[in-house]
Amino acid sequence: MTEKTDIAKLYREFDEALADFVSASLSVDDDPAVVLPRRVRLAKARERLCSHPDVEQAKYDRIVLKAWDMKRRWK
Repeated sequence: MTEKTDIAKLYREFDEALADFVSASLSVDDDPAVVLPRRVRLAKARERLCSHPDVEQAKYDRIVLKAWDMKRRWK
């Protein structure tokens, strides 16, 4: 049960980090001081998620596609 909770938490952290990064990159000024820390957070969340043995590529892809869709709607 703990392992399932861990993977769910990792998916959630990755989803939140990706959404935060996309939102910051869509800001008017696209300030590196704002975007860079979010990019680092995203990279760490992705690394933690992808290193888990139970990660599902399809679920990962859905999270990325959801963020990509959000970005397309803002343009």
